[in-house]
Amino acid sequence: MDTTLSQQLQRFIPFDEWSEDIIDGLLPHFRIHSLDKGKIVFKRGEADEECHFLLQGTIDLADEHFNVTNIDAQDDDNFMALDSTHHIHRYAGITTSQCDFVSVKRAHLDLISTWAELRTDIRQSGDTDDDESDWLERLVTSELFNRIPAGNIQKLLSRFEEVPVKLGEEIIRQGEPGEHCYVIKHGRALVTRSDGEKVQTLAALTHGNLFGEDALVSSLPRNATITMSSDGVLMRLAKEHFDALLRQPVVTFITAKQIEKLVEEGDTGTVVLDVRHEEEYAADPMLRARNIPLAKLRDRLKELEPAFIYIVAGGNRAEAAAYILSEAGFDARVLKEPH
Repeated sequence: MDTTLSQQLQRFIPFDEWSEDIIDGLLPHFRIHSLDKGKIVFKRGEADEECHFLLQGTIDLADEHFNVTNIDAQDDDNFMALDSTHHIHRYAGITTSQCDFVSVKRAHLDLISTWAELRTDIRQSGDTDDDESDWLERLVTSELFNRIPAGNIQKLLSRFEEVPVKLGEEIIRQGEPGEHCYVIKHGRALVTRSDGEKVQTLAALTHGNLFGEDALVSSLPRNATITMSSDGVLMRLAKEHFDALLRQPVVTFITAKQIEKLVEEGDTGTVVLDVRHEEEYAADPMLRARNIPLAKLRDRLKELEPAFIYIVAGGNRAEAAAYILSEAGFDARVLKEPH
């Protein structure tokens, strides 16, 4: 039945652009129901947290002037949720025959639609992920794990605990302190950041992706919100284990005197990176340093030259930035500030 339902739903927007595995992941959250002839599906002027898709039968949509549009499930123009443009219904929906519907929360559709669009963009840019790949294999073959002593890897993996999660669940919330980081074992998630009332979607995460580590490194509040866009399973690592087994081996420090020696003797470029906010940097610029705020670093990694050595300044934020750079395969050191 599930396969048949998935195929039926692929005639509708947004399911027409989704793979069957994405639709199948949403099936437990669908409300599949039937109504007899003459029943009210929704009322005009009422708020509705669900979107309703007509699979079988006919209904009338009546506007405020009592103009009526009849919708047949088999019509070619039945390719969207019924009266779905706004959160509040502009029409009343009344069945004119026995009808079958699939209803799903609007918020869940928005989450999965955004995730699917982001993953499509990433695949088109050449950064592909196999959704069926093993989370552990992806994690231990990452640039980050190449920098961890072999003896730490087994200890680290044994410290992870498994946590089941649901579609729409917020795993970490912007502004809150960080106590854990996570790896996605099964499932999908979205990364968003709020600036006042504006919410920006930053990334789509899937199997094997590590997240939540930035706040553990910097001891600063979470800089983004992670929301599940499917049911799934996460592997959770506590801060104490992260610090001892992952952070300390990866983040290395360097003094100003050592930088001079590195520049003199090195055969590659050395760049000082200041990760403070633009306003802080403008008020107290650091000589010969390039400014990329920590919050923008992940988005701007492609601007950096992989062959260079990066010396990162900016207090606690410098450690988080050096970790992000190391995770991405860069040679990064934290400038040790004098006490």
